[in-house]
Amino acid sequence: MSRVEFGFVAAAADRAGTSDADLYQTLLSDVDYHAGLGFTTAWIIEHHFSDYFPTPNPLLLLGHVAARRPEVSLGTCVLVTPWYDPLRLAEDIATVSLLTDRHMHLGLGRGTAKYEYDAFGINMDEGRDRFRETYEILTRALSGEYFSYPGKYLTVPKRIRLRPRVAGVSSDRIHLYGAIGTPGTAGVMADMGLPPICTSLGDLNIQRRILDNWRQSTSALGHNTDRTFPMMVNCIIADTDAQAIALAQEYIPRFMQAQVDHYTPDETDWENLPSYAGWKAQFESLKAKTNPANIPKWTEGQLVGSPETVIRKTREFIDAGFNHLLLHTATPGVPHQVRREWASRFAHEVAPEFASVLSGHLPAADA
Repeated sequence: MSRVEFGFVAAAADRAGTSDADLYQTLLSDVDYHAGLGFTTAWIIEHHFSDYFPTPNPLLLLGHVAARRPEVSLGTCVLVTPWYDPLRLAEDIATVSLLTDRHMHLGLGRGTAKYEYDAFGINMDEGRDRFRETYEILTRALSGEYFSYPGKYLTVPKRIRLRPRVAGVSSDRIHLYGAIGTPGTAGVMADMGLPPICTSLGDLNIQRRILDNWRQSTSALGHNTDRTFPMMVNCIIADTDAQAIALAQEYIPRFMQAQVDHYTPDETDWENLPSYAGWKAQFESLKAKTNPANIPKWTEGQLVGSPETVIRKTREFIDAGFNHLLLHTATPGVPHQVRREWASRFAHEVAPEFASVLSGHLPAADA
């Protein structure tokens, strides 16, 4: 078994009715708590204009995290690149990279919320092309060399060189990933030189195929396949599997409803968005999981169960090839005291089964 790291999703989420100011204070307190447990990386989600993880500027938050907890690496899950000016995004990445000596794990995606696309005045069906063009500008800018760029949607008409200068994405500290939800997308990301960042949707076989397809395509291009492969996965730990599943039935339907409310799938004209063809079925699956009766099946693909069960499931993710697991406990409606207990149990009862995984001091289990 190869070395694996455990990170955590630092999210603006808590019990219903919590103010945004308190959500942010709780997020930062979560960073302190997880760092104390020894988790290696804080990952920030990007969303806009709704109650669903209202953290629209992950890099700004990560700059604060870098100063607050300098021992923690920084991650995004994900930056929705079509909504950015690519040069400003590259400048922000470069700036944050100089504020930390830790790793930056930057997941990049194209977004699936038409509500957000419409608010930014961007045609959602342009998302895939804008994603590619933004990535190409990012990599040129972060190389530190002079460049210009002629694109279909995005251009850098004047030959410039980014300041501040960084070592670039080929360095040991800045890592870029592409969000992949289906095996068919793996070849696209491989062609761009982006390793995948995935979210556990409940079918590990599909996610194995994503990695296999990516490795095959990357190898055929003559590129290195020995990379970090992050996986965001929900984690709920209790004394027994039945108790953990009951907790999932209590809290996860709220998470699913929050996604349905944010993404407004019933108001999206999927037929006229061919590059998002697979997402209509995915959102139907989310709607089904707003019913607690449908949650037990979902838990099979998550780190939900007793410590022994979570140890087994963690090994399955690692054996599938994922070597950086992002534990997601902070979902809408889950009080911070509850999710911190899950994180603490993972750190004390699951992580010790894996050699050299956590890098910090483990406080007492009742801390």
